[in-house]
Amino acid sequence: QPRSCLASLDLTTGQLSSWNPNANGAVYALALSGNTMYLGGYFTIVGGEPRAKLAAVELASGALKTWNAYANGTVYALAVFGAKLYAGGSFTSINSVKRNGIASLDTSTALLADWNPSIGGSVSMFKTSGSMLYAGGNFNMVGALARKYLAALNAVTGEPTAWDPIASQPVSALAVTGSSIYAGGS
Repeated sequence: QPRSCLASLDLTTGQLSSWNPNANGAVYALALSGNTMYLGGYFTIVGGEPRAKLAAVELASGALKTWNAYANGTVYALAVFGAKLYAGGSFTSINSVKRNGIASLDTSTALLADWNPSIGGSVSMFKTSGSMLYAGGNFNMVGALARKYLAALNAVTGEPTAWDPIASQPVSALAVTGSSIYAGGS
């Protein structure tokens, strides 16, 4: 059965469901909050309507929601923390406001938050733990601080922490459990 860039499968049987948001380009990130699935990627249309690299759809039906934010470059990472959706990627603006590689949006209104740590490069992965947002990617700065490929930010203020493991190559995978973070990449 045809699906364009998004699909829902039954965990037990592997059967395709009727859920079909129908994006016209690659979807690289998904984030779930309540009955909403947020999408990030390199698409310009979802459900027959214009959506530039960011969209929100109903979890049950796949129908496009009115939530409408747009990025001028690819979105590779999404994370939900409370009422905020964090987006990471290779963009330089969200909703026509300068944001380098990282941004925070309201999950209800799609309004951009003042939160602006500014990444010197691109973000490919997020994980949250407590009040921390861990970012991995191909970057060398977070705000005014040197951070190579891996950083920890305060999810509320956007300030990078003193944590600085100095990875030697870009990070594209993260997992957090207990007091440990696992990083993978090249």
